[in-house]
Amino acid sequence: MFNRLKRIILNCIYKEASINAINLSAAITNKEAFSDIKNINYGKAIALCGGGPSLENYKPINNCIHVALNRALLNKNISFDWFIADDWEGIDFFRDELIRFDGLKFFGHQQVSPDRQIPESFRIKCNARRYYTDIYRVEDGFKSKLVCDIDKMAIGNMPNIALSAMQIVLFTNPSIIYLVGCDASQGHFVQPKELDKERIAEQEKNLKKLVSGSVVLDMWRDIKAFAEEYYPETRIISINPVGLKGIFEDVYQEGYKENKN
Repeated sequence: MFNRLKRIILNCIYKEASINAINLSAAITNKEAFSDIKNINYGKAIALCGGGPSLENYKPINNCIHVALNRALLNKNISFDWFIADDWEGIDFFRDELIRFDGLKFFGHQQVSPDRQIPESFRIKCNARRYYTDIYRVEDGFKSKLVCDIDKMAIGNMPNIALSAMQIVLFTNPSIIYLVGCDASQGHFVQPKELDKERIAEQEKNLKKLVSGSVVLDMWRDIKAFAEEYYPETRIISINPVGLKGIFEDVYQEGYKENKN
């Protein structure tokens, strides 16, 4: 009994020490990653581009900073300025494109299993900025909270990169955020030849939980409330919305036809 109690106490101490160490690392690393972009896009428009099917039909908006999430970078019709990713599984199949991309790059560190982490050697090769998310996981029931001061603490680790990236683009304080290809639905706008059928099937299987589940849609509503509280001057507009229809301001571009696949 005593040994069992001792183990419980030691585990609690170890967990608390680990969390404190991660928080300290996050504070230092995120300050280096984000301090110089605070308010940098005031008065400007940002298009946050996910890899959903509607990205294929998106007509790039002029005078707009375009931010690619994961495979959205593979859309050759868009001239991207920034890139954000936090999962090796989502980007390891287009390494050469990432290395060649000369825009600002942010690679997240999620505190999860090693096979999900973007290798530090690759980050260095890409000249990307590293940032920390907090230690909560999808399996913990989406306990992470949205963060305003991302230059002082870990970003809330959301179930998909678009939700996490919203904390970054909001931090730059733009006048408008266009959500593009953030379909909250099944499918991607492209399946690269580097992905085999089994891996494609596994990725598509995870989409319902991580992108289009009811809990995730509620988190998009949390994003809306968060932005209204901390960035009330920023408009959020869904371009050609699918799953996010009715949550933000909806705009359909001329000639857009919803992908039914």
